[in-house]
Amino acid sequence: MEIAPGVWWVGVRLVKDHFQCHTYFIANGSDGVLIDPGSPLTIERTLAKLRSITDLGAIRWLVCHHSDPDICAALPRLGDVLTHPDSQVVTEWRANALIRHYGHRFSTYLVEEHNWCLPLQGDRRLEFQLTPYLHFPGAMVSYDTFSHTLFSSDLFGGFVPDSSVLESADAAYIIENARPFHQHYMPSRELLSAGLARVRSRWPRIDRIAPQHGHIIPAAIVDEVFHALRAVDCGVYCLADADLDLKRLLRIAEARRRLSEALIHQSSPLGMVRAMGTILEATGQPGDCELSVNMPVDGWTTWNGSENGPERREPPADWHHICLLGYPAMVLALRGTGVPHQFDPDLERMLREFAESMRPWVAHLLEDQRKALEVAALNRAATSDPLTGLANRRALAEAKLPASYSLIELDLDHFKRVNDTFGHDAGDRVLKQLARVLNESVRDQDQIFRLGGEEFLVLLPEAEQATALMVAERIRLSVRQLDLAGVAPDGRITVSLGVSTKSAQLPADFSQLMELADQALYAAKRDGRDRVCSADTLGANGR
Repeated sequence: MEIAPGVWWVGVRLVKDHFQCHTYFIANGSDGVLIDPGSPLTIERTLAKLRSITDLGAIRWLVCHHSDPDICAALPRLGDVLTHPDSQVVTEWRANALIRHYGHRFSTYLVEEHNWCLPLQGDRRLEFQLTPYLHFPGAMVSYDTFSHTLFSSDLFGGFVPDSSVLESADAAYIIENARPFHQHYMPSRELLSAGLARVRSRWPRIDRIAPQHGHIIPAAIVDEVFHALRAVDCGVYCLADADLDLKRLLRIAEARRRLSEALIHQSSPLGMVRAMGTILEATGQPGDCELSVNMPVDGWTTWNGSENGPERREPPADWHHICLLGYPAMVLALRGTGVPHQFDPDLERMLREFAESMRPWVAHLLEDQRKALEVAALNRAATSDPLTGLANRRALAEAKLPASYSLIELDLDHFKRVNDTFGHDAGDRVLKQLARVLNESVRDQDQIFRLGGEEFLVLLPEAEQATALMVAERIRLSVRQLDLAGVAPDGRITVSLGVSTKSAQLPADFSQLMELADQALYAAKRDGRDRVCSADTLGANGR
């Protein structure tokens, strides 16, 4: 089959073999080039094809991109049938160190000694590019300057589901079959990406790619395939310790790739745990997983994919644990199958290595927690009273007011006597005791503010006047019962309280409600202190 002007595919389709090996021939007069000749499994049918195209005496060059037997094992047979007096094997010195062990008769043309180029008759030449470790230390590819064909050896190779398909313009099909081939055949993504970059920068124009395995790739999809292969994670056999089942290892490699992507895109532990569960399920392992981190402030914190947020607990003891040493302690817990030793050991090792890569992510999480705690502390300092721990005037100004509410404004009676008689430390102790009484006397939804000095305010959402008066009276009685011996005259102190209520019938704004509560407070003081007064009992002038 002529795949380009003067370029022929002379390979052999092996039945029920997904690892097809291709041989190509460049017809160039008496300067013919046979590329990756083949093995005893294919060479006789390849020779028959060559005889139909050219005289075997016209084959001068035998390009061997590396030293594997599927390329070089036919060399002794070719030595018997090729008649060109100057036939040579074209290769690189590292490959030649092994190729000579096939016992062939040819001399060698070492490309590195000829500026990585093979001049041919006419204006045609073959150029070579070293692609180290893909898959051999001295691996290389070659480029026909006349037809702009890249003979890529193992690069761009692929498995062949249907041996009748030699060329395909379906990029998705090419990539689907090339990805697992490269994942198991090439050592690393970094080396693959570097080799592809060398090739692309060397030859900007590539009209077709003719790999030794897989499918011929036409010009229309060359760029797309280059781009896709540069992102392939390789070296999947590095994942293996239990066995070398390729399909299983490819599933693990795909899980590793998806986990790495999730680590980039997920910013929350909840999202990460959910992504991990989905990815693990695709490997055939149980998908339930939890991430537990021993946080410096909160202790063990566990995320399990629930919308309810993290739980303050250790990971489940009966789950499979992947524990990471270091600070902070971290555990990836996986729900087991219920059968001992059924968890895939290669998957576990991959997850352990992946979990180690999560450390910077966890460090970022801890840094976010530290910043959040600092911000929360600053907010508390800005909106709370340092003596009593109650909210302050700033917090009151920022408070969201409900549609209806009541206010209780209160003030300690004769508090100046406490400071004057027992000192300000005693006054501080009294204020702390009052704050405790307020916290114990109000409802859960109520908010307490220290306005300054001995003056306090209680905001009671959705509280009618009767409820507010009941709470105020509870506060008054609780204050009277305080034992303040040694810090207040006669060991007792009292409080005066004023109550105002906002309702649909009294559409006053907050400042008006505060003014009414203030007037009620001073009415209580004027009427003898130690009492509760409601704003609705005041006259028009506040009396």
